[in-house]
Amino acid sequence: MVNAVESKITEGINSALTSVINSREEYYENNPLPSVSDVNGLISSCSYKNAAISGGVGLIPGPWGMAAAVPEIIAIIRNQMTMVADIAKAHGKTASNELILDVLFGASGNVATGLVVVHGQKILVKRAGARVIQKIVAMLGGKITQQLAKSMVAKWLPVAGAAAMAAWSKISTDKIGKKADFIFSKQIEYETTSDDLTKISDGVAQIQMAADDLKSAYQDLTQGTSIIKTKIQILINLMKIDGKIDDSEVAHLQNLIENSLLSNEDQMQLIEQIGLKEKVAVDYSVFKENFDESLALVLDMIALANIDGNFHVTEKMFIKNVAKMIGFDDNDLNELLENNTK
Repeated sequence: MVNAVESKITEGINSALTSVINSREEYYENNPLPSVSDVNGLISSCSYKNAAISGGVGLIPGPWGMAAAVPEIIAIIRNQMTMVADIAKAHGKTASNELILDVLFGASGNVATGLVVVHGQKILVKRAGARVIQKIVAMLGGKITQQLAKSMVAKWLPVAGAAAMAAWSKISTDKIGKKADFIFSKQIEYETTSDDLTKISDGVAQIQMAADDLKSAYQDLTQGTSIIKTKIQILINLMKIDGKIDDSEVAHLQNLIENSLLSNEDQMQLIEQIGLKEKVAVDYSVFKENFDESLALVLDMIALANIDGNFHVTEKMFIKNVAKMIGFDDNDLNELLENNTK
């Protein structure tokens, strides 16, 4: 199911990439160009537009939910690409495929395409051939799919799922807009290469990307179970923090444990920890410097706190303390709490 979703999202990204630049060029032939003073407004407008698109999605519980939302996800990505192109125009520049992909790919963390290098006030852009562009599009499709699949609680709750998707689209759009503003505010130069050198560069880039894929897959295998177990332990502590354990909270945590990829031993340990009065000792370091996992954790905590229909003040304080320990942005947290608190 996840592979099918990733394939459709990748196809949508590829289609949007080939049309957005041309459509914005045609638009500005007949309309006034934006200015630098318009950039914040462009970002804000796109962020709220995307949040409205995703917040209105009635997600189906379970893995099928994200599949049903693919058209909305693609619409959000297209809007983000359009915003990047508009921000480029505001700075008197034109967004290329390389720049759009680099901005979208790297906005949520330290991962980048390798096509863009920052040298002080100058941006050096490496021209990429069609094969490298397609590879980056596929990687971006996989990255977005993984981002949306990380929220464990939201995956099984329709309302929380829509809220999680709205939060992802709003925060990711803000970050993409800010990165685009940073990139296009600088002097941009493109590397000029011959066709032969481009082919060689493409080959080297594909080898490097394959190596990065293997490294990422290894990290996912070694860190994945640790993150899942730690996340559930944090949710167990959250459930206990208000002094009242609701049956619906216990049922959802048990559902998460049973549907996780954890070993039988780990699952039994977590189920036992649900019944203990004391809090579970947790190592929060696995979430630091990991935006995707941190966002998913915060969304899962908010979703769990809302399950019993009573978002207690102690639950809110617990979430704020955890967010601080993992380095989650205060402004993003306050917005999530404001928009997702019953």
